Amino acid sequence: SSAIQWLPPANTAGKKHPYLFTQCQAIHARSMFPCQDSPGVKSTYTATIAVPSPLVALMSAVAAKGTGEKKEDSVVYRFSQPVPTPSYLVALVVGCLEERKIGPRSSVWSEPEMVDAGVAEFEDTEKYLATAESIAGPYVWGRYDILLLPPSFPYGGMENPCLTFVTPTLLAGDKSLATVVIHEISHSWMGNLVTCKSWVDFWMNEG
Repeated sequence: SSAIQWLPPANTAGKKHPYLFTQCQAIHARSMFPCQDSPGVKSTYTATIAVPSPLVALMSAVAAKGTGEKKEDSVVYRFSQPVPTPSYLVALVVGCLEERKIGPRSSVWSEPEMVDAGVAEFEDTEKYLATAESIAGPYVWGRYDILLLPPSFPYGGMENPCLTFVTPTLLAGDKSLATVVIHEISHSWMGNLVTCKSWVDFWMNEG
């Protein structure tokens, strides 16, 4: 699948476990599951992902009832996305991940080696969300979590609903690059909620 990126342990921060992440934008979701892979087509979805312990699975959705159930040497994670979403915004990550809460609806997720630095860098996320809501209306996606990818992640950020992907190069130590998170938050309305019908009008998402 052209949507799935597989990283060997050597390409991760911890160097101990493999790592998987997806990048479906613009037309790679079709290589991962059957779908009408156009931004003008939206759907709700549920998913069940089983991964070997001690790895963790996250998706561009909210955790559903029964998630984290242990079965022998694996853990089962369940997700639900009740907001109609275009296929390019379906995202999955599996890795050795830890969570740190940074607000009432936000956490930073990352490999243990980077997670605390992510907390310091993105601790103002709730302020950004509240400001955006005062301009654009209620945030409808429930969670706004931030995932710090391994150093080999080749993108700046990706606005997956509920779980924004960001590069660890944003860890400047002084929040000077946290504007990337503000940009990704804005996609919660422009792009994710109000979406271009076709990629001809992609400016609508990014403008």
